[in-house]
Amino acid sequence: MKAIGVIPARMGSSRFPGKPLVSIAGLPMVEHVRRRALLCKGLSEVVVATCDREILEAVENAGGRAVMTLPTHERCTDRVEEAARGLEGDLFVTIQGDEPLLDPIWVDRVIEPFFSDARIGCTNLLSELEGEEDLANANIVKAACDARGEILFFARRLQPSYPNRLQAKAPIYRQTGIQAFRAETLREFSRLSPTPFEQMESVDMFRLIEHGRPIRGVVTEVVTFGVDKPEHVAGIEKMLREDPRQKALWAQMGDVAVC
Repeated sequence: MKAIGVIPARMGSSRFPGKPLVSIAGLPMVEHVRRRALLCKGLSEVVVATCDREILEAVENAGGRAVMTLPTHERCTDRVEEAARGLEGDLFVTIQGDEPLLDPIWVDRVIEPFFSDARIGCTNLLSELEGEEDLANANIVKAACDARGEILFFARRLQPSYPNRLQAKAPIYRQTGIQAFRAETLREFSRLSPTPFEQMESVDMFRLIEHGRPIRGVVTEVVTFGVDKPEHVAGIEKMLREDPRQKALWAQMGDVAVC
């Protein structure tokens, strides 16, 4: 089973314009993500999908592969699907371009369920919430799972009673930007019409749920760190300097610059 990683990236972020090319420890953020993805044992190939020439050139100048997509996509998963049309793979893993501390193990985790359950069409990596502040943070998408591990719903803002879930250990987690799709499920995603909750919450994966397609949640105990605002960059650089695991991955990245 061939798995391909696709990193959607665009310059037009409303909260952080130009985010994919912001320098982190001297390297564009999208390059941090791409090189870490290349360390994933389960991926045969890694491609950046973008609608911006600057990103394409930055990736290609670093020895990587990037493909141009339409600038009209409102959902990154539709951008990934367009890029996947020109790629031959059985699984496609969406890896958000704002996860410069990506651990290759996370990607391998979302791929594993496909080998043991042929019914799975999509998985989404989930991580633990750190505390009450995460529940109130609208930039953090929360996901609730049923007893089988299927995702029931996503939410940016939870009702007042939900903070009690931290004491009750209810299965509510932080959604990460790492999803895996069977090729046919990814194609189906783009054929399906956008849905009300998808548009209201700006969460791609709602489209599958609202059309009755299951998503398997894959929970990791590690807390992931994305970059949503310019002020987050300093914290990322601090972790690269001080966190043992991040220092080790940083050292390995130079060996995989060319895909």
